[in-house]
Amino acid sequence: MDMKTTRHTQSQAHRSELAFTMIELLVSVTIVLIIFVTIFGCMTMGFTVTQLSRENLRATQIMLDKMEGVRLYKWDDLTNASFLRSGFSNWFFETNNIGFANATGNGVQYTGQVLVTATPLTTTYSNSIRQVVVTVNWTSLNTPHQRSMMTYVSQMGAQNYIYSN
Repeated sequence: MDMKTTRHTQSQAHRSELAFTMIELLVSVTIVLIIFVTIFGCMTMGFTVTQLSRENLRATQIMLDKMEGVRLYKWDDLTNASFLRSGFSNWFFETNNIGFANATGNGVQYTGQVLVTATPLTTTYSNSIRQVVVTVNWTSLNTPHQRSMMTYVSQMGAQNYIYSN
């Protein structure tokens, strides 16, 4: 028995069908690039949202600090325009991973004011109440931001209504 052994050789046309064409390669590279750009864009947006949330939280902490200070003032101090310094400035530096502030980096400066005014109420006791507004301004990512907090303070205070002397 004769056994024919022939070596199968691929023709030139058949070999080119096995490889990727240039158009297929360009399409796949374009898809991969779009995916990477999308992933990095989402990461960048996430970092930006996190930074803005931190700054907004810091502004809220500053306003709350000023409001807590107002709560401790006497009525004569609140109605005295020279006692309460209305303008203030506060810096925020991000902390490093061990909890120390990085004062050499770029911080965010918060400026603001505390205004004590008469209330817009038209009741008989409106002269015994003051409106306190704390406003905080800062600039981040070349965009100005502003937050404010408002409350009323009464001359007699809540404790005088609960406990009589």
